[in-house]
Amino acid sequence: MRRNWFHRLLLSYLPVLLLIVCLFVFIGIIQLSELSRKEAVKSSRVYAQNLQNNIDTSLRSVEMMMIEMIARNPKLTYFAGMESSPDFIIDLSQLLQSMVNTSALIDSIYVYRVGDGTIVSDKTKLTIDQFADRSYAEASLSARPTGWSDPRAYRTFKDGDDKETVVSMAKGIPLSGKGIALLVLNVSVDKIREYFENFGQSAVSYISISDRRGDELFRQPSRTSPSDHIVVTSSYTGWTYQSGLKVELLGNIYRNFTNGWMLFGYIGLLIGVWWVIYISRKNYKPIETMMSRIRKYNQQHPNLLIQEPSVDELSYIDYTLGNMIETTQDYEHRHRENRRYRRLRLFQELVEGGGQINQAEWSEELRGLEIDVFAGASVSVIEIDKYSAFISQYSHKDQGLFKYILTKVVEETAKAESLRIWQEWVTNHRLCVIYFDFNEEQRLQAGSRILVQSEQVRAWLQDHLELTVTFGLGTPVTEASAISQSYETATTALSYKSALGSNRVIGHWETEVLSRDDLFVYLQYVRTIAQAFRVGNEAWREQLNLLFDGLRSLLLPKEEIDGVLNYMNYFFQREMMELPPEYQELWNSEFRAQWDERMETLETLDDLESFYSDRLTSCSRAMKLMREEKGNHAVVRRVRDYIEQHFDNPDLSLSLLGEQFNMNTSSLSTLFKEEFGEKFVVYLSHVRMEHAKDMLRNSDLPIYEISGKVGYLHPMSFIRTFKKTVGVTPGDYRKVHQ
Repeated sequence: MRRNWFHRLLLSYLPVLLLIVCLFVFIGIIQLSELSRKEAVKSSRVYAQNLQNNIDTSLRSVEMMMIEMIARNPKLTYFAGMESSPDFIIDLSQLLQSMVNTSALIDSIYVYRVGDGTIVSDKTKLTIDQFADRSYAEASLSARPTGWSDPRAYRTFKDGDDKETVVSMAKGIPLSGKGIALLVLNVSVDKIREYFENFGQSAVSYISISDRRGDELFRQPSRTSPSDHIVVTSSYTGWTYQSGLKVELLGNIYRNFTNGWMLFGYIGLLIGVWWVIYISRKNYKPIETMMSRIRKYNQQHPNLLIQEPSVDELSYIDYTLGNMIETTQDYEHRHRENRRYRRLRLFQELVEGGGQINQAEWSEELRGLEIDVFAGASVSVIEIDKYSAFISQYSHKDQGLFKYILTKVVEETAKAESLRIWQEWVTNHRLCVIYFDFNEEQRLQAGSRILVQSEQVRAWLQDHLELTVTFGLGTPVTEASAISQSYETATTALSYKSALGSNRVIGHWETEVLSRDDLFVYLQYVRTIAQAFRVGNEAWREQLNLLFDGLRSLLLPKEEIDGVLNYMNYFFQREMMELPPEYQELWNSEFRAQWDERMETLETLDDLESFYSDRLTSCSRAMKLMREEKGNHAVVRRVRDYIEQHFDNPDLSLSLLGEQFNMNTSSLSTLFKEEFGEKFVVYLSHVRMEHAKDMLRNSDLPIYEISGKVGYLHPMSFIRTFKKTVGVTPGDYRKVHQ
């Protein structure tokens, strides 16, 4: 050979290795150091500014809420005007409590009236002499601070021990009034620290926050020099946010390399050169072995000498393999009809039917099974559960080992039960077993023995291999041509695995006596679930449970269950298209993408119900957070709560809501459409129908009374709306669900 392939490999690998190493060493050392430092410092600045903006935004929203409450709610003005009736004080305290509940940062709130020294908080009523925060209230009246106070200790009663560190905001009542009444709102410093603990953690940067006096509110440990610090001061709160890098970055890469690390680089380069030589030698070894075998073959068979061409080794091997392939193809052509292929073809003809069985081959196979007279047969189909997880968990070699063990267990347990079997893999995850009867007595007892043997196989695999399988047992037949019918009933029984559960034996007799309720009734839950989910109504959970309970009671095969769920997914997609794009993107990432990825691995109704519950819950929480981040969420929530409490009012309309909440009807309608993706009248109809369905299921009230209780003056209007929304009349709905 003029050209050795080992040398070619070395000449291919080594120059590339050396060139890449040189480029990375000279370019990487120069650029990486300064670039990494600049990006890290920039990230620290953005990190500090984001935290400062988030806290300022939260505190500004609390201040705006105070101003809006003082300007719009007459109860605070009445209180300043010396209103002191017990009912009024209770209403005022409840109003303050509702303000506390609007934000997780708010610790407490109280109103101080100068005229008689009365204090009304979100929890109690007391006089200024009993009030522990008297000094701050009186100082705020005289000084009238315009911003948030420094952190201070706050408690309600003088003799109380429950001190809380807060920052406070004080506003006069009315806003332009002086020395009449004061509204004081306290924000918990611990809640602010908790926010930084939850959302201020970073693997790269640290954060330290201090107030106007320089007292620390929050700090994370750091190991950087002061030159790396980023300082951001809030013009709103006066707090100082100091940020920097937690650990030293790669800004000194150049110095490290020149001060000794280069030695490791040289060592790594030498290891790389050694590895190229080693791997080239290793990759060349098979070629060398093949060349040795070819030469040995030429010495042993001089009459079949393969001449060496005057080219390199690979060309010579290619030339040799070409000759060998031609010889092998000729051999395969002469021996194509071997016994294994004939057996597989015959087995396929038996279970699939539709073809003429070769009687000679059939008789030969029966003799191999030691069956003199064919009296009948039954088919069992064994399916490996969760096959997608099975093939992802085990290597191809291990999968083959598990399948081999499965066939051996079936064979041994069949021998123990005196059963004659013929088994073949019909798909990658399904093993088909034909049980043969060779006399009348054996045929009569075969069914019970097959059931016992199947349970033994299932239990052994679960206990010893942690592998679960599901059996489908077909009907017994007496003719060889009818074996395909037994196979069909076995696969039909196996298709009920989704409803009946996996890791069990499903006999044909179980599916033949299954009763069916009206599937259409349970399909009505689909639209209700999707609509309730879209508007954030938690009733979708109960409806989802009812749907899956109904599917279990129907005992449907897998393809019909898939049809119902695809129908539900379609309705969900259609409902989500009514919402803004950000909600649609959330739906696609949280549910639709997950469904496409995992739909093939969800085999049983329990798996499907768990998937739907988990994914929809996650998506619902994310949608709730997105709604809460919007500025109008609090208004929409109060409107929704009002509708939930007064849905039975026949006069409930956008005009009534506009008067109730001091909003323009067109603005309220637009707000409703943006928040829930549907018009007000459609949303109100859905709320009324949900309450009507609850009454139809859980009470014996006449339909005309239910009509009045959900806000319909005329029963016929209620019936038409119920039929349009639910799909059935109220009477038919009550018959099914009571």
